[in-house]
Amino acid sequence: MNLWTVEHLFTVLPTFALMIAFSVLMRKLLINKSYEKRMMPIKIISVILVIIEVGKQICSIALGYDLYHIPLHFCSIFLYVLPLMAFYRGKYKDFVRSVACSTMTALFIGMLTIPNVIYSASRIKFFFVNYLDFHSVFFHNIVMLALFLTLSLDLHKPVCNRSENAFVAIFGTGFVAVAAIASHLLQTNYSNFLRCTVGFVAELVEKLKLVIGELPTTVIYTAALALLHVLIMLLANYLFMLACVFKKWMQEKSKKSIHPISPSN
Repeated sequence: MNLWTVEHLFTVLPTFALMIAFSVLMRKLLINKSYEKRMMPIKIISVILVIIEVGKQICSIALGYDLYHIPLHFCSIFLYVLPLMAFYRGKYKDFVRSVACSTMTALFIGMLTIPNVIYSASRIKFFFVNYLDFHSVFFHNIVMLALFLTLSLDLHKPVCNRSENAFVAIFGTGFVAVAAIASHLLQTNYSNFLRCTVGFVAELVEKLKLVIGELPTTVIYTAALALLHVLIMLLANYLFMLACVFKKWMQEKSKKSIHPISPSN
């Protein structure tokens, strides 16, 4: 499977550009408002995600339910963490936001490196024809809009301390445990735990089966993929922090250029 296609090239990058421009506009409109008002776009996106997911489940039932549509994929995490980020205000709110931002950043990395694995070119072609194709493309892109808005509206300031990283790692471990077990019990490929859709990795797994057998290969592959999920989430947590630091530096630089410091006499 190709990691990038022409369809992705002409849709992903222009869409990102438009979403960034929209996020900049929203910053100008909302940045001086209260936190709850700045969070409103994320609340709207969270509700939209749930609504279109309900539509997906209804559509799948009407077609004869496909177990693949059970929300146990990595991107299904957003159905849970984005509404929590938007509406939860308890003592663990900062940890919840860390998980939401790290997973959104992880998806951003995936959209820039392996978009055809996330949703295929055929999904793009039939975006206006088939609801399931529409859902797949729209779902992932609206999550990216949530990421850009989170950054532009200063909705989370990560600290990346030991507690935050531990929470992200624990959440990631819990997710991969559920997804991996469900994949093998239901024989359904959630988050690639049953089989890899990246061509060269799938070939490597098949070669390894011939050398050491199917069961040891399955154990090694599952453990490696689970570890990769958690490490990517932790890496994404740091990348989100760096993005926040870079944004702050750009803002300070912009202020200095507008209001230069007068030289002392």
